[in-house]
Amino acid sequence: MANILERIDEFFAIESAAEEPIQEIIGRTVLGDTQVSFLKSRTRVKTVDETIPDYEYYDKLRRGKARGYALGSLFAKRIENIYASWTMGDGVFVKLQEAGDEESEDDPRVYTDAQLADFLNKELPTLLQVVRDKFGLGDQYVVVNVDGSLSVPSPDTVEVFRNELDYRDIIAVEITTKTEKTTIVDRYTPEQRTITVKKNVGGAEETFTFSNLFGRIPIVHLAYGMSANETNGHSVHEQLVPLYDQYDEVVFKQLDGVKLLGAPMLAIEGLDDLTAVINLNEPSETSQYKDKDGNLVDRQELNIDENAVLLIGKGGHALFVAPPVGFSADTQQALKTLFYMMLEHVGIPEWIWGTQVSSGRSSTDTQLTQWTKDVQAMRGSDEKWIREMCELWIITQKLVDPKIVVDELAVSWPELLPVEAAMLLEQLRFTLENNILTKQATLELLNLVDDAALAVEAAEKEMDAEQERLFPDGDSNQFNRRLLSDDPEYQRPTDPTRPDGP
Repeated sequence: MANILERIDEFFAIESAAEEPIQEIIGRTVLGDTQVSFLKSRTRVKTVDETIPDYEYYDKLRRGKARGYALGSLFAKRIENIYASWTMGDGVFVKLQEAGDEESEDDPRVYTDAQLADFLNKELPTLLQVVRDKFGLGDQYVVVNVDGSLSVPSPDTVEVFRNELDYRDIIAVEITTKTEKTTIVDRYTPEQRTITVKKNVGGAEETFTFSNLFGRIPIVHLAYGMSANETNGHSVHEQLVPLYDQYDEVVFKQLDGVKLLGAPMLAIEGLDDLTAVINLNEPSETSQYKDKDGNLVDRQELNIDENAVLLIGKGGHALFVAPPVGFSADTQQALKTLFYMMLEHVGIPEWIWGTQVSSGRSSTDTQLTQWTKDVQAMRGSDEKWIREMCELWIITQKLVDPKIVVDELAVSWPELLPVEAAMLLEQLRFTLENNILTKQATLELLNLVDDAALAVEAAEKEMDAEQERLFPDGDSNQFNRRLLSDDPEYQRPTDPTRPDGP
């Protein structure tokens, strides 16, 4: 028992000594942190991370405008395009959870689904850009206007106001637009929308207030890599910045070496009297350079023209010097290493970049399996904001079209990878032979016609008409059975429309 009490006293002594602020990634906004246990409680001044990404920096980075990342950042735009095209490139399907009667042309649920499909198809280019910005900048916002159109403000112009007691409760959002002459502040709350226009010169101000017909703030927030205690996302390039920096440096060093190999420097070695040789080869020019301490130092240079003759003193000989020819292989290998490190981080398979998969690396099939799961996960994280955006859009349509149904929505996605035709035909043949799928379902999977049900119905009518024409007095099923039998006395009926018999 005494040992246990000593251990407890020792534990509290350690805790007391450790009561100093500790900075960690998850709690990087924490101002103070007291570690306590047992009868004590752990208290943090602030546990919500409201860090906003540096949108201006990441926008310059992905456009190759950030200083020091001119070449290394060339990967940035490509990464965003690959992520966006694989997740959103083929569109998305949003329908009412409770389906309508597709055979009824006047069913309001079928009508609503069709309107949603048209809206998403029309806005697909906008949604693609929004998703690119989400990956590249970390955050993006979509405003659903009362007329059903979408607006995409720059995220650095958006300010979000939160409930002091619950950071998840957004009480207002402001979008500030600055022009040459005016500053416009567009403020949204669940109850109203207020537009304030202020003149930059003179300070005159006008305010316009409108009722919010949505009943909630019509702005959707997209965020990439947002943790549970964060209010904003992270750029996909955030952890890649050091890699871009090294890539940039290695590439420029390689280019400098190539340039040097293309124009070697003349060197004269083994001279006994350097001054005498300089005098023999006058005229010369004096140039300056900075030494390692930043001081300007004078040096003399000889003019070596195309057909010049050099006068070399005793023991000397002239030659052109350049880096070893094999240096480029080393830098190329370093660039490949950085490239593969980048691929491992972003999870994009090598073959998607259009390059041949290197020997010794995972096969295309193996990479594809993991990549498919990654894209499906990214699609799953997008469903929340897509559903919210479509709910807001349906509200706008309901204001002018009473046929629209406002109800719960379901989000689904097209096939990520097309099934090979031969494999699909074998699968469909098996399902038909074993009565697993109907003809209509099979035709829908083949995607050969627009209306599978109508096509099946027309085919059955055509078959019935053909059998009635060929067998007006008999049972076509009985004919088929006898035709397949071995009865030698059975005579096949003739087709009166064909002169050459049956």
